[in-house]
Amino acid sequence: MATQLLRHLLIPASILVWTAAGANPSDRASDEGVPLPENERMQITLDLLDRYPELASSPGIKFAEAPLDRDGMVGIRVFFYPHAESRGIKEAFRASCAWENSSHTWRCYNVVIRRYLTLASQNFEVRVNGDIAADAALALIEASRRDLEAILPNDPDRPDTATMIKPSGDGYAIAWGTSDGYSKLGMIAQLSEGGDPTNPDDWQASIY
Repeated sequence: MATQLLRHLLIPASILVWTAAGANPSDRASDEGVPLPENERMQITLDLLDRYPELASSPGIKFAEAPLDRDGMVGIRVFFYPHAESRGIKEAFRASCAWENSSHTWRCYNVVIRRYLTLASQNFEVRVNGDIAADAALALIEASRRDLEAILPNDPDRPDTATMIKPSGDGYAIAWGTSDGYSKLGMIAQLSEGGDPTNPDDWQASIY
């Protein structure tokens, strides 16, 4: 598995960060992203693979965000392709990485699991936070879509793409937005007392 992952890293990818091969990132401050050099992608992956062996099941880095330069610390955020699936929801690693001038290497910290749910009704994968199974998340989304259509029946700007689910109090918050994942509206959904979380009729959602 590890060999397969490293082989994937040798394939050029449109991963946006703001450093270039052979350059010190701290000398290249810019608001525009450029491809992360292959050797730096591999260095980041090996650093994380050593601490998280399950990463070997991932096809590799999906993308890294634009530069983060805070208080003199140069950094990026790296997202990997999913490495596992749990309860019907794919799991991937997200890490924040900082450039160390003393060693001329990236060091990654704040490594967390990022979860994705695929829907047949949309191309954008829903970002899922919290311990909720896929069938319950699907019911939650269906219920909030139903209630959103009832609240805004004739609104041409009504969002049609579920983008994120996260715990909120004794219920869940659901973000709705555009097909490319830009969130425009939030809803809160709660399960009726004694309700079945996999049954959309047992969820009630409202805009907040």
